[in-house]
Amino acid sequence: MSQAGSNLGSRSIAAVFWGAGGTVLRMVLQIGAQITLARLLGPEQYGVFAIGATVIGFSGFFSDFGLAYGLIQKTDVSPRDVRFVFTWQIILGSGVTALVWAGAAPIAQFFGEPRAADVVRVLSVLCLLNALAAPSLNLLKRQLDFKQIHIAQLASYAVGYVLVGIPMALAGSQVWALVAAWVVQSALNLVLLYRATRHAVKPLFWYEQARSQSRYGGAVLGTNLVNWIVSNIDRIVIARVFGSREIGLYATSYNLFYNPTAAVLGVVQPVFFSASSRMADDADRILRGYRTLLGAVSLLALPAFVLLAVASESVIALLYGPQWQAAAALCRPIALAMPLFLVWGFTTPLLWTAGHGRREIQLQLPLAVLWGGACVLAASRSVETVAWCVLLLAGLRCGLAVAAAVRLLKIPLIDLCRVVRGGLLLGAAVAAVVALLQWQLASLAPGWQVLGCTLAAGLAWLAVVRIAPAVMPLEFAQLLRQLLGRLPSKWGGALGVMVFGRSRW
Repeated sequence: MSQAGSNLGSRSIAAVFWGAGGTVLRMVLQIGAQITLARLLGPEQYGVFAIGATVIGFSGFFSDFGLAYGLIQKTDVSPRDVRFVFTWQIILGSGVTALVWAGAAPIAQFFGEPRAADVVRVLSVLCLLNALAAPSLNLLKRQLDFKQIHIAQLASYAVGYVLVGIPMALAGSQVWALVAAWVVQSALNLVLLYRATRHAVKPLFWYEQARSQSRYGGAVLGTNLVNWIVSNIDRIVIARVFGSREIGLYATSYNLFYNPTAAVLGVVQPVFFSASSRMADDADRILRGYRTLLGAVSLLALPAFVLLAVASESVIALLYGPQWQAAAALCRPIALAMPLFLVWGFTTPLLWTAGHGRREIQLQLPLAVLWGGACVLAASRSVETVAWCVLLLAGLRCGLAVAAAVRLLKIPLIDLCRVVRGGLLLGAAVAAVVALLQWQLASLAPGWQVLGCTLAAGLAWLAVVRIAPAVMPLEFAQLLRQLLGRLPSKWGGALGVMVFGRSRW
């Protein structure tokens, strides 16, 4: 292996390590703050906020246009590249902010929720703030500097939600506690990310590579828009058909599982994309990395989400309290959909790296149309039916992406099947143990139920791995040893012996 390749591999591992650590800390902080706010505000206030968040999520794509994401993909980035991107981020972000502000009243009328108009107006500033932060964020991702990214995210979230949002909720500010928290968090995140990069900001409206940058940005925009439609049409339909309380229940249930999933994907996807873009001529190493990620999802994420799905009633009762109990039925299919979402999320960089980025749009566009019709039909029955359709959609979406990667990149399908079979066995073992134990612990408080199910699931996972070591693919075992080796020797050694056994560790 060349020195450059070795350095890139080490930096990629370090990036994943920093990303994983920062993600865990941010998820602990985020879940704690969101649980506190959900208990204080209830489903209806969250429903009004969810309408505004859906609008801003859609509008944000136009304020970015994918230009900043192209900074990760370029082999060499010059100050002129950054200046061009930042200039157009300002223009697009300002324009979209103005349009969202002007359209707030019709948007609220569409959803049948007058309170959403003012929420949308205030949140419109996020289109500009997030557009301005995108160049710094993607420059740091390109450098695999996830340490700075997570410092900014942790600090800004703590200030926004813990120091601003929770006190405002306690003071009776209702939905405005969530609005203020998000705006403060985004503004501080922008400041901290820029401080870490200090990139050029002098305006540059056009230069010789502007056309290629714009074409790449347009492809990213098209892909992201289609993906957004696939991911959010269910919320639009539910908010339109049912109202604030139901969309509050659904959005909170979805975010409970989607936010940590997206955070993990936000670490792994750019690392994998950046590393594979620089190793485009080394297909074997790219495929080994892909198999490693697939093994991580099947061995770690799948059993964890199976645990959350089977124990959803206890989890909701513990986290959110009785006013949110109706969300438990929605959590089961949504939790099971998350491993499929992860596999789809890190399969798409393979298509982009191999020059088949437009193939993703071709796959997702008919799926978006089909999904829109399915949501309308499912919503005519119940919100729970929509949630189960999310699981079906995730399976179809994941299957199409993997099939495209297998065909276009000539990946041996049998290899992928060998990678996931161990995870399927572990997931089945966890489901059986947790379902049986929940029945036994039904008379206990939710906290004891969740603790007992978690311990039982962990013991079941360790038992299967120790009894049948072959369930763990070689590439994932090597990565796990490397990651554990970066922990303090006492902790890493203890965990290594626990997972692999003393002889294999």
